[in-house]
Amino acid sequence: MCKCRFAGQSEWLRPDSRGRFSYDFMSTPDTQIEEVDLSGTLINHNGLENLVNQNKLQTLSLPGCPEVDDWFLARLHVFGESLLELDLSHCSRITVGGLTALQNLRKLKRLDISGLPQLQNPGLVWILLEEILPHCRVTGAEYEQGLIQPDSQEQTEDHHEASTHTGLRHL
Repeated sequence: MCKCRFAGQSEWLRPDSRGRFSYDFMSTPDTQIEEVDLSGTLINHNGLENLVNQNKLQTLSLPGCPEVDDWFLARLHVFGESLLELDLSHCSRITVGGLTALQNLRKLKRLDISGLPQLQNPGLVWILLEEILPHCRVTGAEYEQGLIQPDSQEQTEDHHEASTHTGLRHL
């Protein structure tokens, strides 16, 4: 579903039952888009070109967009001075490398990265994002996720105990 809200407006512009938008807003060409919801659409980095002139864009919602990838995230730098909220939840092609490009979004206050299957260690990703976006609240990855696995901690303790006993034999 594609919908947008213009600056100073409370109503969202949505397509009609045939999927077409009213072009009434074209009568005021200076009107800037403030919020865009492209949930589940096929938007990609080429389609993003249609939004790059929107220097007042504050909220971009992209949950479940299958074509949003690292290239797309790298292009978001054009919204570095305006974007406050970004929802990337369930965008299956995003990797940690792409998330690092978000460092250019200096005003970002909220980021949703829940359900990103290519993030192997959400806890470390959370630390990375906290470092590059210190004023942003990140949801969908928690500090504790993937940092300490119960099995790996037991193996570490077993390995430490074995090396301690081995070390004693050599004394």
